[in-house]
Amino acid sequence: METDLIAGHLSCGPLLVLFSFIYLKYQPKEVNGIYGYRTKRSMKNQDVWLTANKISAKYMFQASVATTIFQGLGIFLGNNDPTYLLYSFAFLIIAIGISIWLTEVMLNQLFDKEGNRLKK
Repeated sequence: METDLIAGHLSCGPLLVLFSFIYLKYQPKEVNGIYGYRTKRSMKNQDVWLTANKISAKYMFQASVATTIFQGLGIFLGNNDPTYLLYSFAFLIIAIGISIWLTEVMLNQLFDKEGNRLKK
């Protein structure tokens, strides 16, 4: 595989694994507009914020590991086609979209629209 293709793959999956691992271990403690899972709903109050960041960090890490495995298979199977890098980025975008969707589903199960925890 060409060096620039390998560099492209390393800038996608493994780099996101590193960032998502940092996010998993060092989640933001206070609601802010810079770092963390920032949606209108997740920023309603501290309880929603902490829960949303915990859930999204887990899903983001899983998405980045899945992308890295997808890329690794392409590299080890000798896929020299530059469009495989585009497939990898598409896989990453879909995986991140699914992780955001799953986070919102979990927030819907745990909180109402105003950010109050639902009773079980």
